[in-house]
Amino acid sequence: MKKLLLGCVVVLSAAGIAASARACPFCSAVSMTFSQEIAQSQAAVIARLVEPPPASALSPTADGPLPKGKFEVVEVLKGGDLVAEAGLTGGDAKPIETIMLEEKPVGTLFLLMGVEPPNLVWSSPVRAGDRAVEYLRKLGGLPEKGPERLAFFQEHLEDEDETLARDAYDEFAVAPYADVKGLKEKMNPAKLLGWIENPKVQANRRRLYATMLGVCGSADDAERIGKILSGEGLTPEQLEARSGLDALIACYVALEGPEALDLVDRLFLERRGREVPFTETYAAVMALRFLGEESDLVPRDRVLQSLRLLLQEPKLADLVIADLARWQDWSAIDRLVTLFKEAKADNIFVREPIVNYLRACPLPEAAAAVRELEEIDPEAVRRAATLAGIAGLVASGSTTQPSPDPDDNSGSDGPVPAGDSDTGSSGTIEVTPVLADDEATDAVPGRDPTLPAEKPAAPSGTLKAWKWLIWAAVVLAIALASRAAMRPAPGTNH
Repeated sequence: MKKLLLGCVVVLSAAGIAASARACPFCSAVSMTFSQEIAQSQAAVIARLVEPPPASALSPTADGPLPKGKFEVVEVLKGGDLVAEAGLTGGDAKPIETIMLEEKPVGTLFLLMGVEPPNLVWSSPVRAGDRAVEYLRKLGGLPEKGPERLAFFQEHLEDEDETLARDAYDEFAVAPYADVKGLKEKMNPAKLLGWIENPKVQANRRRLYATMLGVCGSADDAERIGKILSGEGLTPEQLEARSGLDALIACYVALEGPEALDLVDRLFLERRGREVPFTETYAAVMALRFLGEESDLVPRDRVLQSLRLLLQEPKLADLVIADLARWQDWSAIDRLVTLFKEAKADNIFVREPIVNYLRACPLPEAAAAVRELEEIDPEAVRRAATLAGIAGLVASGSTTQPSPDPDDNSGSDGPVPAGDSDTGSSGTIEVTPVLADDEATDAVPGRDPTLPAEKPAAPSGTLKAWKWLIWAAVVLAIALASRAAMRPAPGTNH
């Protein structure tokens, strides 16, 4: 039971982490943005260092309390009345004292944020050069959301000031994908492609730039991205541009159209007779999930056609089983029954997702298949039933359907309970996750895929953007907690 609860904790943790990552579909924020930090503080100021801590106090071997510096307020960004009441402004202003762990010269400017008035407690200082000060001044006047907000941060992507470049990236990473799409007319495809092809650009930022290029790029851009995917004519250094492969694949398909999936299939999904790194196949699956959820550029039937290729790979089939069920592709019943029957020690974990697929399917042959498979491996069917029930408790209270997003044309209104034949027009169905009853010993990502529960009362404009990320995080977390548990002990026959 302890091990069973561990699996539930993994699901809850993964869902919570992913729910906070909202929008650029392939991006995750590196840290809180300046706007978020200032919003959570009660006062924020630009302050000048007037008395640094003693150099001896900054030594790694120094004893005593943490070193503090003294600062004078130069400009108030937020909470002017609180700063004044604390006696930090005016002719007889007191200095701000706060912990400082680095050596900087007198006169250096910093951002300080305070909480708990009237005796404000101040954050550690954040270095702010002249350009950063100007940047921080403008944050308060920006729209709270929307493409116009992103237009400001777009000008600071890959900024020479790394602090500003990081903050601008993080703003995109937490912005709704609809806002990213709304920025299309103000994007610069040539600049984005240059960043994508620059091997020195960080992989997480390349994902953002590929996502943006997928919104604004051209057929010529698609050709260049296609060469990156295939590695055609690239030097070892240029091959670094293939990091962030999931976003690059989605970008290529968004620009080239449904026929682009032929190349994706050939490079990453058709694995018979050749070695394809698992990470590349998994990246392709993530891109396909995005295309099925967030885009109407590719018919979902064509996305499913690509996903079904992995059903020919017994060790990878569980990557896509939940996708097929969620999008109500019931054409795989016979293949999945065969996979269940032929499962060996190295892919025995596929059995629980198969049972969940069959239970979600409304067709009578699926119910008959469950009964047949229970004769073969009753423990697998029991685990799928018991643990899926616990996962259902995790999802309870999260079935509230949001208002339709007028900007979202993906055709999906959210999942309905598994087994409910009245699915409306959404074309989706919820499959309860399969949890492990043992600790993980195999940390291969992306095994035993599951589906996320939707967060109640989610803002309609952000629902689509983060729900597939919840799904992806749960996929990864469940993988870590399941594969070893599904393997039989040595000498056990299945």
